[in-house]
Amino acid sequence: MPRNAPHELNADKNVTTVADTLDDLAAQTWHKITVGPLRGLTFGEESITDHNLFELDRLAPEVEVYKFDKSEEPTNGADFEWWIGSSSIGWLGIRFQAKKLDDGSYAQLGHRVRGQRQYHLLLEQARQDNVWAFYCFYNGWDGPWPDGVPNITCPRNLTPTWDQAGTSPCTHAALQDFGCAIAPAAAVASRHAGEPRKGRLAMEEYLQFSRPWSHLFRDRSSRLLSASPSIPIIESLLGDWVLSAVRPAQNSSMSDTPYGQTAMPPEQGIHASLPPWLQARRVGASNGEGNRPSVAVVFDLS
Repeated sequence: MPRNAPHELNADKNVTTVADTLDDLAAQTWHKITVGPLRGLTFGEESITDHNLFELDRLAPEVEVYKFDKSEEPTNGADFEWWIGSSSIGWLGIRFQAKKLDDGSYAQLGHRVRGQRQYHLLLEQARQDNVWAFYCFYNGWDGPWPDGVPNITCPRNLTPTWDQAGTSPCTHAALQDFGCAIAPAAAVASRHAGEPRKGRLAMEEYLQFSRPWSHLFRDRSSRLLSASPSIPIIESLLGDWVLSAVRPAQNSSMSDTPYGQTAMPPEQGIHASLPPWLQARRVGASNGEGNRPSVAVVFDLS
């Protein structure tokens, strides 16, 4: 059975706490998507996002969540943004667009804003703002891991199942950890560009590039990073992940659009300080001006 309640967390401010919380929220998301409709309760993307980020703010002492109005989403293609780091080691910005699994696919993945694909806006604006662009897929389905789909979280490509207590072939991620799975936006865009005009690509086409969102705090072998990981280490992991996903996605796409050139921010997304609009909000000032998402999340590693 899926895990559907958060662990009791201690007050120790470290990355393990954050990763465990993220895995628990992924399991809750999986439960909402699979069980909710059976009880007449269908959760939309925004309600899932609000719940997950509220719980992150409540349960993880090193996480701060700030919600803004929605005026910026049409211009930057994003639902929420993460900033990971501290004033002493710098900050890494990651911008997300959320999509929920619906009947085996992500129905709104090809959504257009003023005639342009939403993922084009996400990639273009993220590059201008020197942040990473990712999709966050809210997943949940009845049954096991799909046959023939690679599990990139496992070095041996073993299949994730319901638990990590020694009975699962893969010890790097459980199936419900993919309730909140993230994938590089450039890989998603490349694969979606090969979608037929009628119909839509199944979830499996994107699952092969996805990892649980907790794996932003894990190394190449899916082990937890240290309590104070350096921003260059996380940046290096992101770069490896993005490039390894974009190449096969581009190869399997029928599009000639070179999404690989927008896969990573020009300066690898490392910032000396948080953006002014977020700095202002942290000290209780006005929301400020600038290109901001609906929700900003600060993972303070100091």
